[in-house]
Amino acid sequence: MPKQPVVGVALRPEAREGAPPRLLLNRAYIEALQQAGLAVLLVPAGADEPLLRSLYDLCDAVMLPGGPDVQPELYGEIVDAECAVHSNAELDATEMRMTRWALEDGRPLLAVCRGMQVLNVALGGTLWQDLSAQRSGSLAHRHRGERDALVHQIAIESGSRLRDVAAASGLDVNSLHHQGVREVGRGLDVTARAPDGLVEGVELSSHPYAVGVQCHPEELIAGSAWARRLFGEFAAVARE
Repeated sequence: MPKQPVVGVALRPEAREGAPPRLLLNRAYIEALQQAGLAVLLVPAGADEPLLRSLYDLCDAVMLPGGPDVQPELYGEIVDAECAVHSNAELDATEMRMTRWALEDGRPLLAVCRGMQVLNVALGGTLWQDLSAQRSGSLAHRHRGERDALVHQIAIESGSRLRDVAAASGLDVNSLHHQGVREVGRGLDVTARAPDGLVEGVELSSHPYAVGVQCHPEELIAGSAWARRLFGEFAAVARE
């Protein structure tokens, strides 16, 4: 049997009063990656750099999942008092290192929601700390109902990987975020936008495979063929 490609995904820390510290990841990511034929290596946030590099070197690809906010300090800002920003320094440090290594090494990188924001910041871009507080006219991007609810459409640029995966000029997507890409990072092409103009997809054309989406395709694989194709394409590139 052919060896399955290995994809590294960071576990996010969680500390709750009265409970021991935990490392977490939504199961939907693991199931989507496994369904596409990838073996998932769960990487603990907070690992020191030599250990993190050892784990990274076992990976054929990297996925950046959703999660807490990216620290504004990483893109040259301080927390705006009007914004609800909740970040985790250990997770930021871990994912920034993994992202930069994957960009340097040409390893396939799939970035979802927060992950797309991490990719953008790693390439020198900035974020809206809170869309409702800072961006006039934004849609309500933080839908609080079912995670697979399709709440708005995105328009997709022709010639992009996302357009090929979607096989359409637009898609109805779920939306579970309150931050977003503001200034686009170096070399990133915007591949999709929401009706209010917010960036919903990016890719790095100079890299073999670095793709970001703001929605959550891992929650859509049961009912959306494009979401299954996205993870399938990622797995196919990781096998090469």
